[in-house]
Amino acid sequence: MTALQAGQRVPLADLNLNPAALDVQVHCALSGTDVTAFGLQDGRLADDRYMVFYNQPASPEGALRLTGQGERTGFTLNLNALPASVTEVVLAATHDTQPVAQAGTLTVTVGGAAGGGSFDVKPHLRAEKAVMLVRFYRHGGAWRLATVAQGFDGGLDALVRHFGGEVAADSPALASDPTPPAPAAPVNLRKERQRVLLDKAQATQPHLVNLIKTANVSLEKRGLGEALYRVNLVLDISGSMSREYRSGAVQDLAERALALAARLDDDGLVDVYLFGIKAHRAGSLSLDNARGFVDRLNVKLEGGTHYSPVMQLVREDARAAGNTLPTLVLFITDGGSSNRDAVIRQMTDSSREPIFWKFMGIDQGGVNFDFLEKLDDLRGRAVDNADFFSVPAPITTPDPQLFELLVNELDSWQRSAQAAGILR
Repeated sequence: MTALQAGQRVPLADLNLNPAALDVQVHCALSGTDVTAFGLQDGRLADDRYMVFYNQPASPEGALRLTGQGERTGFTLNLNALPASVTEVVLAATHDTQPVAQAGTLTVTVGGAAGGGSFDVKPHLRAEKAVMLVRFYRHGGAWRLATVAQGFDGGLDALVRHFGGEVAADSPALASDPTPPAPAAPVNLRKERQRVLLDKAQATQPHLVNLIKTANVSLEKRGLGEALYRVNLVLDISGSMSREYRSGAVQDLAERALALAARLDDDGLVDVYLFGIKAHRAGSLSLDNARGFVDRLNVKLEGGTHYSPVMQLVREDARAAGNTLPTLVLFITDGGSSNRDAVIRQMTDSSREPIFWKFMGIDQGGVNFDFLEKLDDLRGRAVDNADFFSVPAPITTPDPQLFELLVNELDSWQRSAQAAGILR
């Protein structure tokens, strides 16, 4: 059984867990505490039949099922059986009158036939009466577990309202007495999750905290403070990039991509891709592994530059993830592509998909970026789905200016994509 830490995000496969057969036990030694499973769509309770608790012990198809109550509350979860409209499951503990932190014990254990993990929630709590314990969510076509341990004052009814559900003032299902509860202060779950990531950065990667705050300023300027995106980082590994890898410039760019992800992506992950002649998936960059990430890639430089294969890989992975969120692709290169016709087809075809391509050229002197400029202004697309800028090597662009360049046109693409029906 793996001991999990607050703010951790881990694929269920890494815990040897089968998402179709999960046993979740919440041990809470505080009388009167209720534990609820919320099946959500991008943070909202779109269907109250997916709120599973003592008065509604199972979701319609039985994918979420309450199996025990009291000090040890149990659930069985078959995440694979959930409808596509349920993109995450949050387990929460609530108490009508007392802070949940007063529990003598508060742990969550997620187990299965061959593995599992345990999370001690209590040390991370203060005076919250509603606490989000753990979160199961889809990412890249697979299910992950996130340890949350964050909450706010208010009982179960406040939490339901926050997730977008409705609570009748006299509903016996949600209150133990007929007195309507006092209105809870509005809480933004999106901001709560961002605060978790910022707190984690402060604890594990303090050098990233100012980057995250700077990235947020640029996003807020463009009205993107509440935007949700997956963030991809695509890195050129052609031979001419050798100096940028050796100097640490690529690591610096990866950290800036992560800072953007901490504000745009709820799980704070950046999916990384490499390309030269071929395309490669290189795993995920996170606050857990940021320091030295690029060095650990052990990049083997290749003798050419082909954009098309890696663009196809990014598109395939976005489709596999269900397109529930748009994708921001930060595409870093120091030269043009040798398969231009194929790249133009990729750009034109992907213009009907929720993907925005941000091309960044590293100018090492005398580089001609005419093709990237052409992609920026390419005709025949459903919407303008790309932007290009270049910076000189060595990269000394100040962070505020760099983030402004990285999010330039993202807001206008978002509006155009919504108008064209590409984004909901």
